[in-house]
Amino acid sequence: MRLLSSCFVKDSSVRLTLTCGLECVKGGREAGGTCSTPLGWRLALVRWREHGIIGYLCMRLAHVPLDDLEFDALMTSNDRLPSSRTACPWCGASERTAWGTCQGCGRYYRPEGWTRVPRRRSWWIVVPLLVVALLYAWLHDPFVPDLVTLFWKRPATLRSSDSPTHQWAMWGRDLAQRRYIAEATQALEGRRVWSVSTGVPTRSAPVLVDNVLYLGGHFACSALDAQTGARLWEVPLSGPVHTALAVAGDALYLGLQDWRVLALERQTGARRWEFSMQNPVAGAAAVAHGMVYIGSMDGFLYALDAATGRLIWQFKTQDQALSPPAFAENTLFMSSTDGSLYALNARTGQRWLRFRTPERLHDTPVVAHGLVYFPAGGQLFAIAADAYEIPGQFQFKQVWAQFWLWGFPVPRPPGQPGGRWRFVPSKTRGKILAAPAVAADALYAGDTQGMLYAREVLTGTELWQFQARGAITASPVVVGSQVYVGTEDGLFYALERDRGTLRWQLDLGAPLQLPPVFASGRLYLRTSDGQVHAVE
Repeated sequence: MRLLSSCFVKDSSVRLTLTCGLECVKGGREAGGTCSTPLGWRLALVRWREHGIIGYLCMRLAHVPLDDLEFDALMTSNDRLPSSRTACPWCGASERTAWGTCQGCGRYYRPEGWTRVPRRRSWWIVVPLLVVALLYAWLHDPFVPDLVTLFWKRPATLRSSDSPTHQWAMWGRDLAQRRYIAEATQALEGRRVWSVSTGVPTRSAPVLVDNVLYLGGHFACSALDAQTGARLWEVPLSGPVHTALAVAGDALYLGLQDWRVLALERQTGARRWEFSMQNPVAGAAAVAHGMVYIGSMDGFLYALDAATGRLIWQFKTQDQALSPPAFAENTLFMSSTDGSLYALNARTGQRWLRFRTPERLHDTPVVAHGLVYFPAGGQLFAIAADAYEIPGQFQFKQVWAQFWLWGFPVPRPPGQPGGRWRFVPSKTRGKILAAPAVAADALYAGDTQGMLYAREVLTGTELWQFQARGAITASPVVVGSQVYVGTEDGLFYALERDRGTLRWQLDLGAPLQLPPVFASGRLYLRTSDGQVHAVE
């Protein structure tokens, strides 16, 4: 007979089974009744009633033996107990149970021929299994830091491509990708200062640091004097550069179409290190926390040590990662053509959120005012920057939504975590393809029908609209009180930021498919014919 903490064994020809009461079987039932509840479950009910669920669990883990009161409660809970009583061999008192502690003398007694066998302890199995389960949960919980990456894969530097004042060191100027310069500067007049041909055109937007303009070209990377446009140096490469460079410290970081990432000396273009991928580089590089973040057409976002090029971590999406990430402190936001915006731990690459949309995401997200703005399917989305997703939450909502669609009596399932607002241009209008420029009180985005929208940052309320002549497929830039934007028909516009009034426009003669950059009091634009223009 097994009583959780001990066993009573008699001759093998006799089978004794305890349920809620007592049932002896020796060639058939001799006494008692039948109960479908096992003794262990009955003991659990008794202990839950007396000690609560927490108390029962603690007693179960500690293997607390069955005491007399609990045994009596178990036995008396069954109305069909054996009618025979047993006499205590010590004092002769008549006891109602076949074994136990005598109520008269307090000594333990048992029927003759029975022996007490201690129950096997299972802690040596339970404890290791519990440790393994906790370790697995630790390693796979996205909200628990990856200790291996934190302590054994540290970057050797703290470089960042976040632009200082009067510089433009990366794709969106700062790590948040805002394309906004708040410092008041003298209003530009729309005068072209110089124009330089860079050969076969590529989609590498220029960056500017210390009056030097860096840009990628067709199998080359070059540096130009920002004041005159004179070429300072040019280095040949084994592949074309179709993404913007990132400047951090004394190094340039760029990706090639031949599946490699390079780090070059900023002063000479000499090579420092290279990293090979499995597919062509898709997005511009961004440098933060001493790591180079860059996406690939194989769907991976790679985080490399900025000093050595060593791989620190990589994150796989369901499709291509075509744009550089945006950062909000230790959180990284990246878009993918699988229709999702991902929020990752920038240090370890662990996923905190996947916000799903029905369309492909091509351009970079923008982080400002506690929100993340990104275009998807011609619309503009805004979600909370601190949103997160519990593992399995989306799958649970999918089942919930299916039951709701089938007409089951369940409430309407909630939306995705973090959603704030969405702007959908009119059906007669075009699609928003490029990321907005986000200022202190408004954001600015254009569509493929040439409409430039100014909207309030927290609610998405419309402030004003401006109709340009050509399609707007590149992000605008905000400098002081003005917003600048280019179009596919080669016109470049300067507007008053508060009302949308046109100040001037400049015809550059070729489509503007890359966003403008501003540094040292000038705008620098690269047109689709390979020309670079300086405007002031």
